[in-house]
Amino acid sequence: MIPENRDELHALAGEYVLGVLDPAEVGEIETATVTNAALRDAVAFWEETLHPLSALAAPTEPPPELWDWIAARLDGGASMRPAPRLWSTPRPWRWSTAGFAALAAALALYIALKPVSPTPSFVSILHAPQQEQADWVATAGHRGLLVRAVAGATRPSDRAFELWAIAPGAVIPQSLGVIPPDGVLHLDALPPSVRDGAILAISIEPPSGSPTKQPTGPVVFVGTLSEM
Repeated sequence: MIPENRDELHALAGEYVLGVLDPAEVGEIETATVTNAALRDAVAFWEETLHPLSALAAPTEPPPELWDWIAARLDGGASMRPAPRLWSTPRPWRWSTAGFAALAAALALYIALKPVSPTPSFVSILHAPQQEQADWVATAGHRGLLVRAVAGATRPSDRAFELWAIAPGAVIPQSLGVIPPDGVLHLDALPPSVRDGAILAISIEPPSGSPTKQPTGPVVFVGTLSEM
């Protein structure tokens, strides 16, 4: 449902342009922009604001299977492999590297949408140890905590990713939950450990989560929350 509140509508438009909404929400927004001038203006604003950030991304070759899919569409073939989800968006620049461009876009969006409420906003880019490529983006604030995979991180078939938070000065991590298979975890309320300087980590655990309430598998992604 498209919000009537101006701030919420503006935030939704930013998330749409950033590419962090699910397909159903994307379809609803694209339908609504036909008649909703305020939403249309908000989308245009974010496109103009975030599009230049694509210049931060190094050129990347599309995956080979994309060309097969395009050729099948042009030939009108009945049997067509779907294009990879990464390239299914009408704005392919959004996730061209899923690295520093994602970080820049996330920072720009959450700086601009800093809530008027006293609840601060945070952002964290999680990546594999000793690596620089962004694999997950976490945002936290008055709308809760949202953690989303941006680089197609793959878990073992018989395991799950579990998210942990370590508050500043603490040594014992707190489980924030098992990340669903679609790579998106949303918490409506912020746990006390989720604050400026906290460390977020993702480990590989049994499908139902760690049986000990502490990480039992390897920690494969880590990042630090910073206040915006």
